[in-house]
Amino acid sequence: MSNKPRLGVIHAPNGAANLREIYVSATGICDVVLIMRKPLAEAYPELIGVAGTLFHDVVIWDEDTTLEGLGLAGLTTFHDGELDLVDRELAALGLPGLGSHDQPWDKLSQRRRLNAAGASRLPIAAVSSPVEFRDAVAAVGLPAVLKPRRGVSGSGIAFIETAEDVAHQFEHRADWRDLLLEKMLGRGAHPSGVAWLGDFVSVETESVGAERRHVAVFDKVPVSVVRRSGTGGADAVRVTGDLTPSRLPSRHLDAVLDHTSRALDALGVAWRFTHTELWVSDSDVQVIEVNGRVGGHLNRVLRLVGGPDMVRSALFLALGREPIAHPEPQPGFAAGLFPVFTTGGPHVNAQVSRADLRRLPGVVGVDEVAVAGKPRADNGFRAANVTVKAADPAELDERIRAVHRGIGRLFAVDGAISDPWRSLSPAEPAALPVAVDRPSPSEIVR
Repeated sequence: MSNKPRLGVIHAPNGAANLREIYVSATGICDVVLIMRKPLAEAYPELIGVAGTLFHDVVIWDEDTTLEGLGLAGLTTFHDGELDLVDRELAALGLPGLGSHDQPWDKLSQRRRLNAAGASRLPIAAVSSPVEFRDAVAAVGLPAVLKPRRGVSGSGIAFIETAEDVAHQFEHRADWRDLLLEKMLGRGAHPSGVAWLGDFVSVETESVGAERRHVAVFDKVPVSVVRRSGTGGADAVRVTGDLTPSRLPSRHLDAVLDHTSRALDALGVAWRFTHTELWVSDSDVQVIEVNGRVGGHLNRVLRLVGGPDMVRSALFLALGREPIAHPEPQPGFAAGLFPVFTTGGPHVNAQVSRADLRRLPGVVGVDEVAVAGKPRADNGFRAANVTVKAADPAELDERIRAVHRGIGRLFAVDGAISDPWRSLSPAEPAALPVAVDRPSPSEIVR
């Protein structure tokens, strides 16, 4: 009989940590009770099979029942869609991780608190019908962003810039429940002066009780936005990469960390690992959103430069325990790149192997590769998901260029050689077509 605490993890596909990461990170600190809601377990039986090989306890859960009786000392998730359920069960079981304010992950409630705390200044309005949308447009003004209050992975977002965009929503959006319209942030510029970097960053934070410990800051490859190509009137909004350490000048870094702490205080976050996204310019910082879990794709990148295991830290925090001391960062720079398909058909045509990707300059890991004949949606429309390491920023930038060129060649039959994401990288932007209108992201869900 193990004497380690039992920690529940409510799991879902395409979260910020996969089953193997959770298993490895939990070693020596807790016994994971892997929990999946019944509809997800039925839809993804292969996940239940893998979970059974890694964890002693796998629970298929009817979410209308409580988790009482499992003997849990903590509960967490690595998926946005499960956060509200986690908070409900934390309250019912009296476990660590429940903040001091209700609905911290609801984007309407969150924005109100962020605006009140001065962490953002965006006019907002709730939307639950076409009539409320019309009224919200009049109150908030254009340009604006329409998005779900509890969105997952960028789904349901639409940029509303013109009267034609408003009309498109009336014509194509079928589900008007629980939406939010907020003023769109302007196009910023990364204060480092590196022109191709995105105008937003993320901060990864351990909240040990109410104490904020910021463990990493990531710069971003600009987000890919393809207008009106999502479902139900939405745009297709997808992230394409992260880089660390950040190149923010010191005064901008201080401002970003201060705004993050202010946001977490405003939301009453405690005993939780969080991922906060912030818009930056040379003269301003505003919080885009706070997510109550580890940032997606980031743990593997941070580990390349000797950073902490953020999944392991999240497990410690879920138990109400202080994470172990982190090692000093190692020299070097790292990036995670996941360029996306934005043109062509629904299926992958190119036959590309992991070995093909590993031969690209600087690639040290391959997490995903789009498989010939499979739907592009199977892995979030990503052509590939690779990690790159370099000794300094200049070398990292050159390797990013080479990787983007290489992936473009490998997936040329799928139109990737001219896909808009390539023009967002440092790879000869003037020579490549930009087929999308690219507003600055006021909503980047990771």
